[in-house]
Amino acid sequence: MVRAVKHVDEAVVDTTLEKIEAGRQVGFHRLFRGDDWRGTARGKQWGRDFAAIGVEVVCLPYAAHVSSTSLRRIVSVLAATNRH
Repeated sequence: MVRAVKHVDEAVVDTTLEKIEAGRQVGFHRLFRGDDWRGTARGKQWGRDFAAIGVEVVCLPYAAHVSSTSLRRIVSVLAATNRH
């Protein structure tokens, strides 16, 4: 879905919470997170860490009816299917 957005240059699947390392490896300019992370210790730390490497953290409205766990499962199944 993300790749289909006109303004997206590249979409990368990342399965770890080590976003700073991913930022360094991939070289992205923005990290999009749900705003449920806003104000949390990890969210604040990410804000500081990413600011230090020039990455903007953009908080999107939290969607209570969307399960990120379910989305990860779907992505895993699709990725496994595409490998065969």
